[in-house]
Amino acid sequence: MFQSKKRKALNVGILAIRNNLSNNYKDAAIAGIKRLKADTEDAAAKGELKEKEVVELRKLVEGFETDVNNFKRTY
Repeated sequence: MFQSKKRKALNVGILAIRNNLSNNYKDAAIAGIKRLKADTEDAAAKGELKEKEVVELRKLVEGFETDVNNFKRTY
């Protein structure tokens, strides 16, 4: 499967967010989510992503936001 250069760049951000969430770095995860959301909307406006990718990324952002809202400190 081929991916656009923009999608590959967004995947790096997605991996960083997942890593931050798994390591309980809430502030870093929130910053990453905001950046991913802005980058997704920017790429969608410029037509750099397919509509299917945009929908998928928006759902992913919503899932991350839910995860952060349910975030509980373990210490």
